[in-house]
Amino acid sequence: MDSKDTLFITGSTGQLGSFILAELLGFLAGEAHSGHILCAKRTSSSMGQMEMTQDFLNLDSEQFSSMPNIHWIDCDLGDGHFCFEAIIDYCAVHDIAPPKEIIHAAAAINISPSTSANTSNEQLTDQMLLLGELLKIKHFTHISSIAVMGGTAPLGEVEMIGPANFHPNRSDAFLSNYALGKIASELRVWKAQAEGMSISIIRPGVILGIGPKEKAPQELWARLQDGRLPIATDGSTGIVDVRDVASIAVAAHRKRVVGPVITVAENASFYDLLDKLGKAIGSTKKLKRINAEPWLDRMRDFAFLSRVPFIGKFFTPQMRIMLFSKTQYDGSSGAELHQYRAMDDTISQFGYYLSKVWR
Repeated sequence: MDSKDTLFITGSTGQLGSFILAELLGFLAGEAHSGHILCAKRTSSSMGQMEMTQDFLNLDSEQFSSMPNIHWIDCDLGDGHFCFEAIIDYCAVHDIAPPKEIIHAAAAINISPSTSANTSNEQLTDQMLLLGELLKIKHFTHISSIAVMGGTAPLGEVEMIGPANFHPNRSDAFLSNYALGKIASELRVWKAQAEGMSISIIRPGVILGIGPKEKAPQELWARLQDGRLPIATDGSTGIVDVRDVASIAVAAHRKRVVGPVITVAENASFYDLLDKLGKAIGSTKKLKRINAEPWLDRMRDFAFLSRVPFIGKFFTPQMRIMLFSKTQYDGSSGAELHQYRAMDDTISQFGYYLSKVWR
């Protein structure tokens, strides 16, 4: 179900948000949104990602900004009341209806176990839900992460988990601050749903895409191209094409799918994934493979080093889980909304593109 209502999107200057915008404009899999689209940005926001997304999709460099229904509005997403006032003022000046839908794609995405506990994900989500209440919106779509999911199998054993696997009561001793922030954010959304807000929740796996080399979403590509990633483990994770996440998110939003919708096209071992990424971007450096046996037990034996400055983070439970977890993710709920691309094709296309633009 498409809508002529005005839609507000956060994160549109980031990797996923820019492709969600492309989907809303009809440049990917679905039809264009027929109403106005307000895109939040900071006054200091770079448009580098937007330019690369347009280039990758073979669009004119000003394609997004030249669309008559696109409006860029300076917002402090950390303050829902400020956003509300800025939106109402903008809509009054430009004679358009205030937003009745929100797609919240903005997020802090550093997944390092040492990421500061002051991550803004929970605050951002809380303030955007407040904005939704102030605007009396009809629907709110939240981009979460598979980081909120957890199974029950011991570390190193293969386990397939699905949308129902959400364990907010897991010990923070075994979770990164990123995961804790995403869990807290999703709990806020579920609370809003219980209070009457119409919501959709999307949980993407590791998103493969394109963008400026210095940005966090491209860290794996950049490290491989520069030869700064010497090892890979036999752990695994779920991966997905950024275009597929964008198409699924918009489809779920339009159909008002509560979900959560898992967007994982393939479960890949870290070694195989990084090997393919490296070859696709032209890296000639050979990765050293670190298997769970015997390295997992070795890291446990030296867990007492976790409090040592600088090297301690490599001996924490979070690091062991991140390196050696073999949890797999059931992405069939996403496939019901949009057919996934083949991951080998995704890696080849993105790697070839980045190897050209990052020269």
